[in-house]
This record gives sequence, C-alpha cells and structure tokens, in this order.
Amino acid sequence: MRRAQLKVVSPTGKAGVHVLEGEQCTIGRAAPHHEPDIVLGPDPQGWISRLHCILDLEHGHWWVTDHARNGTLLRPAAPDGEIRPLRGREPLRHGDTLLVLGDMVSEEELLYWRLTYVDAHATRPAPARHADGRGEEPARAAVRYDLVGSRVYRTEGEREVLIEGLRPKGHQLLRHMTGRGTGLPGVEAVTCEHDELIAALWRPPQEWPPGRGYDRTDLAGVVRAVRRRVEPDPGEPRVLETVPTIGYRLYVHQGPAPRRDGHAHRTD
Repeated sequence: MRRAQLKVVSPTGKAGVHVLEGEQCTIGRAAPHHEPDIVLGPDPQGWISRLHCILDLEHGHWWVTDHARNGTLLRPAAPDGEIRPLRGREPLRHGDTLLVLGDMVSEEELLYWRLTYVDAHATRPAPARHADGRGEEPARAAVRYDLVGSRVYRTEGEREVLIEGLRPKGHQLLRHMTGRGTGLPGVEAVTCEHDELIAALWRPPQEWPPGRGYDRTDLAGVVRAVRRRVEPDPGEPRVLETVPTIGYRLYVHQGPAPRRDGHAHRTD
C-alpha cells in the first residue's frame, strides 16, 4: 500500500522525502529531550517552534494543525491559489505546500522551508467532454526533462517535441523545477520562489565570491532565454509562467514519454 508523503525542501534547496506512517507526524526544531518526526534545522534565526505543526490522520485523510508562535503559511495546490496563513486545523490536499520561515538574506529576502503533501491516491481531474459525451483530454503544454540524456521536451497532449539550444543555466533551471514535482503521472504545476531559484542557479548567497551578487534581474534573464526555447509563443508564456511577487510556475510532464514529432529550434 502506497502511503502519503511530505516532500521537504530546506531554505538552501536540500530536498528529502518523509513517508507519513502511523496516525500522527510532528514538525519543528530539535531541542534537549525533544525531537519531532520531521526536524527543521538548522534554525539560525530561532523562528521555528519546537512543536511547529502537527499532522494527524483522521478517517483516512491527513490534517494539519498550526502550533507555531510565528505561524505557518499554506500555499494551496490550485494554480491560482494564494499563499495565506494556516488557520487552526485544516485538511491537506494533494500538492498543498506548508511554508515555514527559516532564514533571511535581507529584510526583503526571506527563506522558507517547503513541505509539500503528496497523496499517492489523489483523484485526478476527469477529461473534458464534448456535448455528444466523447472524452477529450485538455492539451496543456508542459516540459518533460530527461535526466539521463539531459534532454528537454515540450509535451502537449500525446505529442512531444525535442527542445534544442538551451544554455547551461536554462538546463539548471528546468532540472531544478522539474525535480520539485511529486513524480506522479500527468501534468503538474510546480511553483518555485525567486530566492529558491537564485540559490539553485548560483548557490546560496553565503557561498558567492566576494563582490559578486545575483538578484531577480539575473533570474529573469535566464527565464527569458528559456521561454524563447520552450514556449510556442514566448510573448504569451504557457509553460513557464510568472507568479507575481512569488516566483515562477512550470508545468511539468511526469510519466512515460508521449509520441515524438521531431525537433523544435528557435533562434535568439
């Protein structure tokens, strides 16, 4: 029997998976004589509570309760879902992400722990239907990344096209974002924050050479270059979208490769 999981990503981008077993899972920072099931550490700012939040299983469904002094944020799985504070005890839905403040680069750059709930038995959206009852799968353009061959494909429905001409930073961006998906078959929207992507491309700020710095302008340059390759129309992004004030959303294709049509090549 497949169990639900939490995909945990630290503020520096280190990722791991925690399988939810039993009927309760505690999350927080370690302290003498206290160690939660999921330890969020190190905690350089002292912002994480010893018992930050609790997940509990009730009638086959996982719920989360906030116990943190500094609160916990919830980023709903819905593409148009807005980040908001967790309110008391709430049910978790496949793809929901808990955001726990872990560190800061400056007053304007806050870094979060991200804990994404993965329900292996989540019901997938049914195909759209014509008036005559015939089923039709919506053709959402997405990216499939072949890690073995370091190849990028744009998929749309049952077709896929090889993308050529991506530069190394473009590959890094797509490799990181596709790796943040749940791995379940289908097309999934993966949202990453600006700071996370900057650290993925240029390492965390504390590791930058003296006198060097990278910001959202540098990140936007990489995104524009990627869009010129992967988007059917770079002026109307559908694969790599901007999420205002947060970061970027990539539609990721997981699972077997669709039928291939050939090559896509764009000139800068």
